[in-house]
Formats: sequence, C-alpha cells, structure tokens
Amino acid sequence: MEKVTYQNWIVDIACSNGYSSDTTDSETVREIISEVRRALDRLSPVEREFIERYYFKGESYPEIAENLGRRRDRIKGLHIRAVGRLKKELAGFVRRRFNIKSKPTADCPICNSPDRDEIDVLIDGKKEEETWREIIQILKSKYNIIIKTPQILIGHQKYH
Repeated sequence: MEKVTYQNWIVDIACSNGYSSDTTDSETVREIISEVRRALDRLSPVEREFIERYYFKGESYPEIAENLGRRRDRIKGLHIRAVGRLKKELAGFVRRRFNIKSKPTADCPICNSPDRDEIDVLIDGKKEEETWREIIQILKSKYNIIIKTPQILIGHQKYH
C-alpha cells in the first residue's frame, strides 16, 4: 500500500493565519515553496534529511531511524530540533510576507522581550572570535535581561 504524503503544510500555516486558500494565489505558493527550499538548505544535513523523509516522503519514525542509522528513541528529538530550526529559518519570511510573528518560547527571556528584534541583531552580530561577555553586559544594562550563561544565548540563536 502506498503512503499518501502531504506537502502543502507550509501553505496551511499561511491559510490558518487569515489567508484563505481561495486568496492564496499561485505566485504566493511559489514564493512560499522557494523560501522553504532555502530554509531547508540552511538546516544540517541530518535535519534536512529528516524533514524530507518525514514530511515529503511520508516515512515513519522507525523507517527514518533505520535509514539514518539512528536509534528509534533519538528520532523524536531530531524531529523537534529540525522543526524548531526550520521555524526559526522561516520566521523572518513569515513576519515580512504575512505580518505574523512567531510565538515566543515561554522560558526564553529574549523571546519574551519587546526588544527581541533588536536583541537578535545584536546576538547575530557577534563574531566567532569574540566572547559573549560584552553581549551579556549589554543585555543587562540596556534591556534589563539577566543572562547567567552563554548557553542561553547560543540556544536562543540556534533554536528560536
């Protein structure tokens, strides 16, 4: 028996946020597909392969685990990480194109800040050879956000 795979999930995101499928024209659909492809290209190879196998090919967790040579209990975590990264990669496009902001992560002080966009620019501007110390100090003095470890910033940058 062949599996039925559903490939229009990103279009449904737009439609469920006030854009009916009747008004979602083919140009918008092409634009969405193009952005999703670019976002997929920015994922790690294993995350991209998971998304493609699960969402586009309709493979189950056990099938993906076998094909990727991973334990079945690790696939759920890979799924969560891959979707989180994909959501982060698409957040700017969704905000610009549909004026929809992603929901903040409940326990992330940066996501919950009204200055999140400005802070994200600050974090993304950190050079690899620099430490997080200066950014942590700026967050405390300018935004009144207390960050105790750089891992919070790294996690925010990577997953939110």
